[in-house]
Amino acid sequence: MARVGVLRQYMATVLVNLLGVSYGMVSGWSSAALPTLQTPTGSPLEYGAVTQHQASWIGGALCLGGIVGTFVGGAIVERIGRKWTAWVAGLPLVVCWMLVIVADHPGYLMGARFLGGLAGGIEFVVTPLYVSEIACTSHRGTLSSLLILSCCVGVELAYLAGALLHYHTIPWVSIVVPLFFLISFCFLPETPSHLAKVQKLAAAEQSLRFFRGIRSEKDTAGEDEYVRELQLLQRMHTGPTLAKDPAGALSWTDFTSRHARYAMLICVTLMALNQFCGCFYMMNYAQSVFAESGSVLSVSASLSVIVVGLIQLVGCYVCTLLVDRIGRKILLLISSVGLTLGQSVFAAYCYGQHMGYDLTAFGWLPLVCFSIIVFLGTVGVGTMPFVVLAEIMPQKYFSTLSIILGMYGILMFFAICSLCGTLFVLLCMPETKGKSFQEIQYMMEK
Repeated sequence: MARVGVLRQYMATVLVNLLGVSYGMVSGWSSAALPTLQTPTGSPLEYGAVTQHQASWIGGALCLGGIVGTFVGGAIVERIGRKWTAWVAGLPLVVCWMLVIVADHPGYLMGARFLGGLAGGIEFVVTPLYVSEIACTSHRGTLSSLLILSCCVGVELAYLAGALLHYHTIPWVSIVVPLFFLISFCFLPETPSHLAKVQKLAAAEQSLRFFRGIRSEKDTAGEDEYVRELQLLQRMHTGPTLAKDPAGALSWTDFTSRHARYAMLICVTLMALNQFCGCFYMMNYAQSVFAESGSVLSVSASLSVIVVGLIQLVGCYVCTLLVDRIGRKILLLISSVGLTLGQSVFAAYCYGQHMGYDLTAFGWLPLVCFSIIVFLGTVGVGTMPFVVLAEIMPQKYFSTLSIILGMYGILMFFAICSLCGTLFVLLCMPETKGKSFQEIQYMMEK
């Protein structure tokens, strides 16, 4: 694989993941903005202080936009292609920050957050497709994991901006990211796979050459993967398409095959592990967790979210380093096992506190367990596409559980969920590291 081709793959992946950075900034913006907006005196809006009800709508609008964005992304990604679907996702991000700039009423901010969620929903549909279709097999895992890292970078930038910049300065700085994306991304080619599917074989070959760093036929000597990819594009070109052959359309049998059922089982189980492993609860309620556990750690709200964001960011970076070295399955196993142990120890500490034991000598334990949980959760199961759900779920779900079960009870509940996830990954999930899409399909159908 030509080095220039790998550099082009990384360049294109970084550019498309500017959407993730911008979406992360929208997600993290509310952490510092909402307390400022709710200040009885000195609110940055002409309207005045935002009520708790309005603040909840500002926060929840991101989730509503994400739901709509997922459907919009799914509807247009095959019609206009991966490249232009990603480009379209940048437009609502620009409008989002423009609304924050001109906002003089909470309604503007609700609309801004909805548009940010809309962009995020489209992004999480198209970015994995775009990256997987331009990446070579040996780099696909690392490049795909940059989606999570980019969102974490955006969230951490939002936390830092909230702590260091004035409320009215933040949107002016934040709008630069989607604007740069819109200007730069339009110069990149469409993915080879999509071009072949829409009967543009010459353009597909040219795009494949671009992303593999191949200038002429003589450069293909020894490039076995390039030859296989080119043959696959030719089969896509001559195969049935929805426009040429209605038989190429999706049917119910496409969802009832062993491959489809197995894939659905894996996806649903991993998403359940993601939601019930407790990472989002720990990250979004850091101060409450420390306070209820009796930890000696006492930090301000702004500092706590920055620290949590940094741990998250390091975890995502480690994930990008390891995903193509040790594999997806091993990484998920390490993450879920670590969560099981960390949450169990944390639960035991909290139970000891509840029972009145003197644990002064172990006052450092909550901080260590918390750091391990956030770090290992981010490395494996704590993915950012669902971070928006954590903004509303803890208020309606986890806080109720913590009252019923107690801090030690809810931590043990998370530990049990993490253990179930460990067993599922160990026994049911195949390893996809270093395998082509054809090899993965063969594994799923066996």
